[in-house]
Amino acid sequence: MDKDTTRKLEERLIQIDSEDKLAGYLDDLESFSKYDGFSEYYESLDKVKNKATAEIVKASGIERSYCYQILNGTRPNPGREKIIRLCLAAQLSLKETLRALKTGNEAVLYARNKRDAIIIFAIEHELSCEDTNLLLDQFNEKPLE
Repeated sequence: MDKDTTRKLEERLIQIDSEDKLAGYLDDLESFSKYDGFSEYYESLDKVKNKATAEIVKASGIERSYCYQILNGTRPNPGREKIIRLCLAAQLSLKETLRALKTGNEAVLYARNKRDAIIIFAIEHELSCEDTNLLLDQFNEKPLE
């Protein structure tokens, strides 16, 4: 893990005030240590392995060459929006999407946030990126970048 990630983990660890939260932290720690970043985790998933890369690239709506750079790891920090787009493109579960965000060092989706709640709904209903953006627009929320 790089220094920034370790620093974030240390800050999170200091805030833990119960054994239950410590157990959750330790579970997350295992997922961080198994994968060296978002692209490695993403490529390890069965749903991703079972789809053609070109299909995922097209479904994500991310510019083609940039998307390939994310997937092959040459763009190690794609950002929250791109990770969400790639998860929607592969029709990952909410659990897989949350872990993808964590391995990409991005904030997880938060059900109390209106925009995040809409994205969670889209994930649960396996909506495409395009349909997710239409739904976000319908509720006057910013589309996925």
